Formats: sequence, structure tokens, C-alpha cells
Amino acid sequence: MKAGDLIHMPRQTLLPGEEVPSVGIVIDDDPPQAVSKKRIGIMWADNWGNVDYEPKDWLEVISEAVPVEA
Repeated sequence: MKAGDLIHMPRQTLLPGEEVPSVGIVIDDDPPQAVSKKRIGIMWADNWGNVDYEPKDWLEVISEAVPVEA
């Protein structure tokens, strides 16, 4: 996983009881030492711009970021 990848957490939905998956974008793929290196910074679509550090093992990439050429 790298910054810009679109991810979701399998079996998690945007709203309880619905089928719409919870989706986010990787913001920080190299978190500070205070945060475990097994976590990655995600900005969730429904989290008002906050970044949550989630365990990498809980996430799945649904669309990889495309590198931008200079």
C-alpha cells in the first residue's frame, strides 16, 4: 500500500446495515515511530478529513494510485 491508493476494510460498510463499503485513501504510508509501523494513515470518505491509523492487515487495495510523471 502506498499514498494515493484507494482502499476499503473488508466486511465494513459506510453505514450500519447497508452494503456500501467503507472507502478511504492512503494518506500516510510511513507513519511516525509513535504510531506502529504496522499501521497506515487512511482518510476515510465519511470521517470529515481526519486521518486514522489502521492496521495494514485489515485493509485491501481496490485501486492503486497512478504515478504522476514530472
